[in-house]
Amino acid sequence: MARMMVYNHFDPLVNESKFGDHFVNKDCTYEEAVADTLKYMRTQYPRRARYFDSGKVLKQVWDVSEFAKVKDKFYGASKIDDVIRPAIGKPGTQGKEYHLLPFEELNTRVNIFLAKQGQPLIEAGLSTKQAEVAEEVLANFEKGNRVILAELCARFGKTIWSGAIAVEQNTDLVVVASYVKTVFTSFASDLVKFQQFANHVHIDCGDADYQEKINRTLEKGQKVFAYLSLANGSKRQERIDFLFDNNASKMLIVDEADFGAHQIKQAQPLVDKIDENVYTIIMTGTNADRAATHWPIDTIVSVTYPELLIQKKATQDAI
Repeated sequence: MARMMVYNHFDPLVNESKFGDHFVNKDCTYEEAVADTLKYMRTQYPRRARYFDSGKVLKQVWDVSEFAKVKDKFYGASKIDDVIRPAIGKPGTQGKEYHLLPFEELNTRVNIFLAKQGQPLIEAGLSTKQAEVAEEVLANFEKGNRVILAELCARFGKTIWSGAIAVEQNTDLVVVASYVKTVFTSFASDLVKFQQFANHVHIDCGDADYQEKINRTLEKGQKVFAYLSLANGSKRQERIDFLFDNNASKMLIVDEADFGAHQIKQAQPLVDKIDENVYTIIMTGTNADRAATHWPIDTIVSVTYPELLIQKKATQDAI
């Protein structure tokens, strides 16, 4: 079937994101439509094709066919991108298709908009190793263990892995706590890409109206990822009390737990709030002993980088 696609590409030399659309007017799979759209995007670099191919230009493509049909924009030159553009905001300086936004921020805004419109997003999948460790954690929760230390190597994919566990647990409120604030952007931008998280709303507890947003979202029957900074601040305890003193089913994910979050002033206020009703994952890539210092760990799951390589080779051999 034909497909309506939209795309974003970020050129570091321009330092702006370009958002546009492309109608693939032929019977094709999603993968073929993406490839056709990338070829179309490449034509926008007539004298810099090698630069486009070099990897320096960041690229993202979406299939928005269902949304375009609802809006009666399922045809060439329909300008479906202009229907989405107001949700992106931040007009650029290079023309109306450009936006003064980092690549991932624009992607996140588009994904959130499409999810609200009911446009199906891509399905997330777990690697063999991710699925095995997720099943191990879920089995431990089922046995009554509540605080799990996850020592997961670089490139394991901790964000999608922990998000998948939250979905499988059908958790209403997932509190992502970290001393490293960049974790929050990483979580949100990774998860909003996928259909399995389309019913989740991402809320920064640093927002002045975060309590209203969380209450309103839960009342609507949607799930929440709430991002809690563990940096010292006058409102931190108030935020912790609000998040854990409610009746929603809860999961706590402490990311980069060996950095800042391992200190007693950061860990203890959370430890004081967890009980048998709070499923807790303490995540780290290194220094697991330090990460676990103040936590009542029930069990440990661990994946090393060599294990990932062995699993990758086994999968390739099987294929």
